[in-house]
Amino acid sequence: MRLQADQITIAITVYDRRDFIEQAIDSALSQTIPVKVIVVEDCGPDPTLQAFITSKFGARIKYVRNPERRGLFGNWNACLEHCDTPWLSILHDDDYFKPIFVETMLNLHQAAPDRGLYFGRSRDIDPAGQIVRFGQPVVADPWQEIDLRALADKNLLGYEGHLFPVEYVRNVGGFRNSSRYCGDWEMWFKLVSRYGGVQTGTEVAVVRLYEDQRKGTSKVCRAGENYLATIVQRKRNYAYLKKAGRIQGYDVKALRYKTNMSCKYMIWHGARFSRRILDYNIRLFLGFPSLSLRERLFQLALRVFGRGLVKLCSRLSGVWAGDQ
Repeated sequence: MRLQADQITIAITVYDRRDFIEQAIDSALSQTIPVKVIVVEDCGPDPTLQAFITSKFGARIKYVRNPERRGLFGNWNACLEHCDTPWLSILHDDDYFKPIFVETMLNLHQAAPDRGLYFGRSRDIDPAGQIVRFGQPVVADPWQEIDLRALADKNLLGYEGHLFPVEYVRNVGGFRNSSRYCGDWEMWFKLVSRYGGVQTGTEVAVVRLYEDQRKGTSKVCRAGENYLATIVQRKRNYAYLKKAGRIQGYDVKALRYKTNMSCKYMIWHGARFSRRILDYNIRLFLGFPSLSLRERLFQLALRVFGRGLVKLCSRLSGVWAGDQ
């Protein structure tokens, strides 16, 4: 059966940022083929946010406010609960869609029906709007199947530009409420594993990359927890493949070394790491077999001076950057 626009909802999530949300909502409302649009606020601290948004967009959107805080991926589950169409796409408040997003997804579904996940390409920009990089690798024209084994190793899809059947997400248990970083990757992997997925090379979304004290993912990255979360999720993905009979087994140690925290990253953020996270990342870094000359020299220094070296270098780098 051909997918229709009236079967699709775009849900925009927000907590307490006003900086870019107008553009996000406007991008959802300005599709060449219109769909339903809802805004789901995660019980933010700004009591005037709802009035601010509804005064600008009125009846063109449905506004929902969670009665209590649910967290990043708990709020994605709230989007599922408030979606009254069979298909859903979730958009962050600081990103936006290109006008052809819905049109592209409809064409992709027509070309490759009966999949659990549809994805378009996204472009990454800085807060000033300058291009930083493309979010995903090059995709065959006009579309290709999503490589499950590659997706098991790394989130090659990102978190904007997707479309999925609500029922399928519920069938695999919804998004992990406790996740702080990899909940989207885990869901994309489960959907592709069970139902298949396709992606198009057409650029449909724009993602802003920036540091913000209010962003949950920024806090995770500054604390060094993102690398640990990535390793844990990769292990989950391979355990899922093994349980499904798609692989016979896997090397747990090898999975840990598929992600390399650079010495630059460790120095820049290490002062913010907890002792446990810092020690874990140091042990991981010391075990990497193939590094650049600079990183091998840093390895040698770490073996002599340990975490004290990271703490000192990190604090000095913060002073030089004015981050005190």
